[in-house]
Amino acid sequence: MREASSAAGPYHGGVNDSSLDPSGDPPADPAPAVTADPDPAAPVTDDAREPDGTLAAGAAVDPDAEPADDPDAGPWDPPDDTDAELADDTDRPRGVRRQNRAALAGTVALLVVLAIGGGILIGRGTTPAAGDAFTTSGPVGSAVPSTGSALPSDGARLGRADAKVTIDYWADFQCPYCAKFARDVIPQLESRIADGTVALVHRDFAFIGSESVDAAVAVRCAGQEGKYWPMHDAVYAAQAGENQGGFAPAKLAQIASSVGLDPTKFSACIASRAPLVDVLDDTAAGVRAGVVSTPTIDVNGNRFLGVSDVAKFLATIDAAAAGASPAPLPTAAPAADPWAGTVTNGREAGGPTAPVTVELWMDYQSKDSAAVAKTLEPELRTRIASGAIRVVQRDLALLGDESVVASSMVRCVARQGGPAWFVHDILSVSAEGAGSGIYTPDNLLRLASRLGLDVKALDTCLDDPTVAADAKAETAQGTALGLPAGPSVVIRAGDREVGRFSGALDTAKVLAAIDAAK
Repeated sequence: MREASSAAGPYHGGVNDSSLDPSGDPPADPAPAVTADPDPAAPVTDDAREPDGTLAAGAAVDPDAEPADDPDAGPWDPPDDTDAELADDTDRPRGVRRQNRAALAGTVALLVVLAIGGGILIGRGTTPAAGDAFTTSGPVGSAVPSTGSALPSDGARLGRADAKVTIDYWADFQCPYCAKFARDVIPQLESRIADGTVALVHRDFAFIGSESVDAAVAVRCAGQEGKYWPMHDAVYAAQAGENQGGFAPAKLAQIASSVGLDPTKFSACIASRAPLVDVLDDTAAGVRAGVVSTPTIDVNGNRFLGVSDVAKFLATIDAAAAGASPAPLPTAAPAADPWAGTVTNGREAGGPTAPVTVELWMDYQSKDSAAVAKTLEPELRTRIASGAIRVVQRDLALLGDESVVASSMVRCVARQGGPAWFVHDILSVSAEGAGSGIYTPDNLLRLASRLGLDVKALDTCLDDPTVAADAKAETAQGTALGLPAGPSVVIRAGDREVGRFSGALDTAKVLAAIDAAK
């Protein structure tokens, strides 16, 4: 079983990173590019296991599961792999990469946003460490039996729409334990699929890296030609290690050809945005459902984290077919968002009657923005809690189109009632300067999937020209005020401006001005 880092966890910006304590308190010697965050996944710990290997919450754990790396690491331990290679954008069109450190169940571990190529890194961009190998019942890339062509299927569903039992099977095409499930377990379901007892639905939880996303997109494109499951089987059979080129575009095209896909149709589908959005949206749904590892198989409310006991798995299916009442599935743990305990309303934080308003005029491409999230905002949250101030986000997107796209992302998250302040922080600490290629719509949607947000709604919002127009209009207001660059901080007591600061902020001076305004 492959464990995922939490979908919401410490930010990651730049080549060096550490995680920002959810309390908001910075470490004594913070790494140059950092942040904070949570895990929306339900804890899976040894303490939660019953003697038969099941979880108290109803999840069955595969005892062969790969242990999480470095279980004793604290939230401020520096990473071992800070030598991420900056790659050419043309070689990495979709920049999500592997989670090098699997999350200890119950820990917070979303390392987000490092510019690499043109992508936002969800995790650390390194090759697997020595000893970070998987043990399966067969070698990586061993043949996966071809799913019976006579079985009814419709896209990602194998089986009839009116089957008695629907099984959701969350998987990553780079996960060897998922290949093991496809090779060893799915064939044992075929008789139940054929007689209408079971429908198996493949759900994407593409967390291991960029090739996970690309492979999932390729399989969905095969589904458009009615060959989802042949491609599913062929992709698993072609595994060649994590992010080692086994699912590079040329290799996926070869696999597509081997299952009889039309090369022109396949290429056009791969180049389109819709299947990528579908893969990311499914991954986000997995985050919201509390999925923390692959494969995760849900049967009538019973969650299996891998299938080590096939007899028990089949008995659970048969009991569900016979009318057993569904059990409650585990749910995602609340994210440890540092703003979670603060009253927020979209892009505003604090009560409307606070005597002092602090305006944060942001350009998310500016490297100076990181200090806002890392050192200033923890202090602002304490003053918000006391009722002394309210804080308002403002756009000062002067460094180019990516600044506008990043501002639009925060606005869109706020529009859907999501964690706008948390996303604001992630983008702030991820800045690599103007034109670095980080803040593209596709990369921001990858971030959204890791946070469990509504990817399809965000995609629609980012395509809405009025959102970017609003960010540009607010930027024009900032320049009319004489603000030279973001970040800038404007402090108001009532309607009267009492202080302003721009560029590389001196947090102590900003806080002194805020406190004097009271």
